[in-house]
Amino acid sequence: MLSRDGWAGAGRSMFFGMALWAATACAGSEPRAVVQIGTKNLHCPRAEVETMLNRETPKVREYLVGCNFMYTRVHCRSDGCYQAKPEPPCFEGIPCFKEDPVTLEWVLDERQPTRLSGPL
Repeated sequence: MLSRDGWAGAGRSMFFGMALWAATACAGSEPRAVVQIGTKNLHCPRAEVETMLNRETPKVREYLVGCNFMYTRVHCRSDGCYQAKPEPPCFEGIPCFKEDPVTLEWVLDERQPTRLSGPL
């Protein structure tokens, strides 16, 4: 018969086991969503699509999905996976965008000086 501490230890072990199972189950479901988004954007058969974890931040996992010498980036957060937004163009005379290193979203770089290179 287990003592009260024995039941508590068994409960802790079960809790950590369930937490580990949930973490691996969630991590295992990401590539399926990543492949689904990639095949829709690249118009490739699922069997030809390759995925790779490109980088990871505390908030986002970025996957590269590719086939037929094309690729797309897919971001996964706690609320789901979606196609990453492309880098906005940078024009002379207006501030450019920079990538937030935690969220991987493009934000306007307010610190960049605006200058024009000649008359308009």
